[in-house]
Amino acid sequence: MADLSISFIVKFIYSILTIVLLVLIYTYLNNLENKGCACAAHPNTPFIKGFTIFSIIYLAITMLISDETLANNLGSGIVILKIIIDFIFTIVFIYYLYVVFQYTRYLVNEKCKCSVDVRREIIMVGSLIEFALIFILFLFQIIIVTILGAAFTIVKNVGEHKGAVSDVIRDPIGSISKVPQTLKEDMATIGTYVKKTGKELSKIASKRKSK
Repeated sequence: MADLSISFIVKFIYSILTIVLLVLIYTYLNNLENKGCACAAHPNTPFIKGFTIFSIIYLAITMLISDETLANNLGSGIVILKIIIDFIFTIVFIYYLYVVFQYTRYLVNEKCKCSVDVRREIIMVGSLIEFALIFILFLFQIIIVTILGAAFTIVKNVGEHKGAVSDVIRDPIGSISKVPQTLKEDMATIGTYVKKTGKELSKIASKRKSK
């Protein structure tokens, strides 16, 4: 892990927690099949089991590779492709969590005795927590992008006015003495703009009167 940025660490921890939940789901479904729990049969079971395996593999791979590492080794195009794939995966994963939650509710509502297991309750609560985590991560990314954008703007502005700031630090009295001249120049600029605007308005008014 060459990149230890905050976003990468958060994503890594999230992936670990998600994989733990996925392993619980997979072992729980296997246990129901091995017991021959007939009341646990449901049309969505194959999808849940198949996507659980896929998600474990996908998260195990992507959590170890940062976007910066991909960009440095394979180029920015691969990073963009990964972002698109991550987005598609997240959308499908949200649907998957909904299906898992509905499945556990189905088992409870059907009073399926052979499905009673502490993992069933953990999976039900865990799927809701996953929803919350995805939402928090989404907000976290927005906040990070906003902060970075604001920081870039501040640094850019400081760079553009670096000379003026240096002058104030080196010669504060001299800089203060320049304030009246600066204000005079600004007022002159504003006055010129007002005169031009007045002339334009007068032209418009005279044209309307001639009509």
